[in-house]
Amino acid sequence: MNDLDPVFLSYRHSDGDPIADRAVWVLRAHGVPVWHDQTHLLPGQFSRRLQEALDSGLSGAVLLVTPDMEHSDIVRDIELPALLRMEADSAFTFAIGSVITGPGGGLDYDAPDRLLPQPGWALRDFDQFRVTDHAGLSALAAEMAARRVRRAATDGRLVLDIQTRLPALGTVKAPLAVRTRPPVPGASVPPPKAWEDLAPFLGDLPRLLQAAGVRHLHVTGGAHLSMALALGAAVPTTTGLTVTIADQTGVEWGVGNDPAVRLIEEEIVLEGDEDDPVAVYLDLVDTPPNKGFRKHVEGGRFSRAVEIAVADRVPIPAGAGLALVRILRQRIAELAAGRPVHLFQRVPFPMAVLLGRACNTLRLHVYEWERDAEAPGYVEAAVISPGRSGGPVVPK
Repeated sequence: MNDLDPVFLSYRHSDGDPIADRAVWVLRAHGVPVWHDQTHLLPGQFSRRLQEALDSGLSGAVLLVTPDMEHSDIVRDIELPALLRMEADSAFTFAIGSVITGPGGGLDYDAPDRLLPQPGWALRDFDQFRVTDHAGLSALAAEMAARRVRRAATDGRLVLDIQTRLPALGTVKAPLAVRTRPPVPGASVPPPKAWEDLAPFLGDLPRLLQAAGVRHLHVTGGAHLSMALALGAAVPTTTGLTVTIADQTGVEWGVGNDPAVRLIEEEIVLEGDEDDPVAVYLDLVDTPPNKGFRKHVEGGRFSRAVEIAVADRVPIPAGAGLALVRILRQRIAELAAGRPVHLFQRVPFPMAVLLGRACNTLRLHVYEWERDAEAPGYVEAAVISPGRSGGPVVPK
């Protein structure tokens, strides 16, 4: 048993598939990897799911209780007894999510024991969460993540690995392995449900880190730039945390005091009203520029549109990241002058995280480039407000 292993999801297929599918992605978005039979096994192989999971290693389990659970011999006679034996180890995390409510509408805490009687065990004694809605699933996932973080933080340092583009198969063993729903077929940007799953986790992340005594958060992996910025906004510089980010080559950003690279700025002449939002395009990579920003702002209502780019098309040194972010944050605030900012990023992944950390007090509409559309272009992904109560992602 390893603290970094996934958790097992136990449920009844006949009426539990929809809630299990939602629970899988909410848990993954909270950094908790899930061994889920629908993901890992082909149809007809369900009888082998527990043994396969046990052989691969588990750190915990979630039991999803639905009305049909009383008819599941597999859960009652095979999965649950084995999971409860594992729960005797203090390193194993076990929780119950239930959709069964009592006469007053509250959670029926006796339902698990009534539907799944276990000699010598009282399921009522375990933590139970009402999972009839997304908020309940998020509360369950937050608790599982909190237990994982408390066990995995080492000398005040914690690793968070994030991936928003690829399916969750092959999840690395990290204390927090954040995985969101990948883009739907025919699209390259995060789907709205991915934001719905991720937003509660980002709102809860500072509490999780503080409760575990984390002082240094190290981010690995890769993500859509809008989600990378949202992750940074969840742990702004005002938290006092040290945050470092590894790029795709393993080089660490967020440390070093190299001087900022030279930037150039160009304003696009528009005919918008003075009160209209400001559009800012950050082009900080070493490849030829993307002309989509100009096309987008010329077709919208903006008071100003400014392109900020590196003067030399060479990779930005990791050690220059912090100095560059300070300059960019100040310039964006000057351009905003109290107006909403629509931010378009073409930057290294670590720069997006660092910029999100620095943009407290700014309200940012962040965009993604939809390359797979019939007519590729920018689409608004989310509104990010660092320091906002409830988390940086503003509900739509």
